[in-house]
Amino acid sequence: MRHVLRLIADRRILAGIALLIGIFETGNAQYFTNARIENSSTSMLVDTGTVWRGPAFAAGQSKFIGCAYSNQSTAFLNYWNQITPENGGKFGSVASSSDSSQWNWSGLDAAYTLAVNYGVPFKDHCLVWGSQQPAWITGSGLDSAQQANAIEKWIRMVGRRYPMTDMVDVVNEPLPGHNPAPYAPALGGAGATGWDWVIWAFQKARLYLPDTKLILNEYGIINSNSATTSYLQIINLLKNRNLIDGIGVQGHRFELESADTSVLRSNLDRLAATGLPIYISEFDLGNLGNTGTPDDNQQLQLYQKIFPVLWKHPGVKGITFWGYVQGSIWQSSCYLVRSNGIARPALFWLAQYIKDNPMGVEETIAGVPFHDQLEQNFPNPFNPSTTIRYTITTTSNVTLKVFDMLGREVQTLVNSIQAPGRFTVLFNGHNLASGVYVYQLNAGPFTETKKLLLVK
Repeated sequence: MRHVLRLIADRRILAGIALLIGIFETGNAQYFTNARIENSSTSMLVDTGTVWRGPAFAAGQSKFIGCAYSNQSTAFLNYWNQITPENGGKFGSVASSSDSSQWNWSGLDAAYTLAVNYGVPFKDHCLVWGSQQPAWITGSGLDSAQQANAIEKWIRMVGRRYPMTDMVDVVNEPLPGHNPAPYAPALGGAGATGWDWVIWAFQKARLYLPDTKLILNEYGIINSNSATTSYLQIINLLKNRNLIDGIGVQGHRFELESADTSVLRSNLDRLAATGLPIYISEFDLGNLGNTGTPDDNQQLQLYQKIFPVLWKHPGVKGITFWGYVQGSIWQSSCYLVRSNGIARPALFWLAQYIKDNPMGVEETIAGVPFHDQLEQNFPNPFNPSTTIRYTITTTSNVTLKVFDMLGREVQTLVNSIQAPGRFTVLFNGHNLASGVYVYQLNAGPFTETKKLLLVK
């Protein structure tokens, strides 16, 4: 099992955490809350024509709604509970010189620090991509071995500098005709598998980011049956080598605005059949063709058509928007917040839709073999609330209980007969002392136990 310790904002608790590290086991997080604002009121979700003041759209949900972060971001945590650096995490943005002592980590540092301090997932973007790379990697006379060493050094430095990274896009847009790395031959080229260079990148990422979920990211996928087929070839090569933990699917307006929603669902089903979680990345919707004066009604109609397909699909575990503020977004008509801070109608519809369609018990996907499972709570450490998720495959009498380290029961979270499905439960430890606790799931013959850490 891979392990990850997630720190929270109050650094005064570090000494207490250090005393417990030796006996405390954690796992990869699946659930997402925004600790700073999760107790805010969720009742005011009407379009007032004013500023959106929170809470984050998916606070307390089993799926995140995040966004690309840059220094132009405004009141970021009022909207989002997951963070991705927009350009700050790209090799070309950091490494303008081959001298790593001159590398500029400021953009990546800012996004990472915000995520860690507020306890929201950090998804880095990206390690290997042909579109934004430093000129020196291909234009300074490096031979293949030197190129491979430089890429490995980059991945190693990212892993060491950002050890609490939750997810990372290891390779971005590898398909032919997209943006495969021009230095791919130095990483093994096509090789015996046809994708040896991608496998190399994931092997290095697994080595240097052992506690991070590794993701392959690509555009033009779910709107195209043939692209989905090609993408699955790479995904399955990585899966067979235990090198991939999630599937990234870009969601730009030019991929989705004219798509048949039945095709989108079908291809999401095909990807989900791998058993890997799907993460929608780079999501934006605005004007058709991104032309003309931004049209509030057109944007709203597109949100109403496309967003439910993504949000309600059980294979999709999170959606990352690609900007939200007017004038600071790649697709210029796709902003949700005007430059004066006023929210557009699509934003209020989005907030209301998520409120009306919470993600707790999820439907199953035909063809995906579920197994009984108790997952690690998130956030962890926590104060005072955390989310626990579990899956059962048969109708069972289910109990989910929390115990202290002496085996004394402190709270029963679930005690009922439940049908097969995936479930999310909130545990509030406001009346408990700081320390390590055990939570145990019993569902028929299945029993599993995990630990959690409450730090006040």
